[in-house]
Amino acid sequence: MHPESSSRSALLGAVALAATTLAAPAFAQDYPSKPVRIIVPYAPGGGLDVVGRPLAQRLAEAFGQPFLIDNRPGGGTTIGTSAAARAAPDGHTLLLTLSALAIGPSLYPSLPYDPVKDFAPVAWIGTSSYLLSVHPSVPATTVKQLLALSRAAPGRLNYSSPGIGTDPHMAAELFQNLAGVRWTHIPYGGGGPAASAVMGGQVDLTFLPTSVGTPFVKSGKLKALALSTARRSTLLPGLPTIAESGVDGFAAEAWSGILAPAGTPAPIVNRLNAAIVKAVQTVDYRNLLEERLIEPVGSTVEQFVQRLRDDVAKWRRVAREGNIKAE
Repeated sequence: MHPESSSRSALLGAVALAATTLAAPAFAQDYPSKPVRIIVPYAPGGGLDVVGRPLAQRLAEAFGQPFLIDNRPGGGTTIGTSAAARAAPDGHTLLLTLSALAIGPSLYPSLPYDPVKDFAPVAWIGTSSYLLSVHPSVPATTVKQLLALSRAAPGRLNYSSPGIGTDPHMAAELFQNLAGVRWTHIPYGGGGPAASAVMGGQVDLTFLPTSVGTPFVKSGKLKALALSTARRSTLLPGLPTIAESGVDGFAAEAWSGILAPAGTPAPIVNRLNAAIVKAVQTVDYRNLLEERLIEPVGSTVEQFVQRLRDDVAKWRRVAREGNIKAE
């Protein structure tokens, strides 16, 4: 190529890059230019829907455009999640989902999306914990006592879960791997039957969402030994964590968050993050979360990116060590 032509091409490239760089903030300022769809890959009326609709209302007020919840259940959340991954990366389609997103790749190698590569995390909204709960007849009131029982008779204690690969199942597998104990897994067809099985004495223990298990603990139908979160909950400060109770490094948390399709411009992601964090910090929205025993977070983009990556890696390891495969 002639030196003059080469210089001209370089100059045009620099001009184009500068124009793109200058246009990006302006594009973000014009966002959103139409209603924004928030895909929820779960059925209407669930806990995530209850959290999402008030958030959508606050985002609509902040941006001056409707933010509409679009429930798309089915396929173990793959239908709605796939639709979000394939959407145009312009910020007008978002995904509101749970931490199960990070477990999927461990169980389904042929998923039509990759949680890390196909999404741009926007904001981690909140975190909830699981209660390590036992039937009242189990002679243990602490995690250390449960460990002693487990080691005395490997495989004798059994636990329920809502099914293979669900959050409670993976939490129990992580516990066993870190503690060096072995229980017998009895999967059920949903969270309700799994909870009923331990309350009825058909199984010895389970991991229950804190919002579900707490009323049963208060009524004496279950004993709660510890929380699954890495740190004690400000909502249940008297209950120790599993990690501080003898299982070092244990943490299994259920989070909720907003993601956009990969390639969504960073200025739009950052504007959305700022609006979501502001909503999470309001007293009424924090109260709404805390009533459901959800710890408000309101993370930075970078914190949510790291959390998603860490969880995908952790659950891959747990699935591999336990030879866990989807049914």
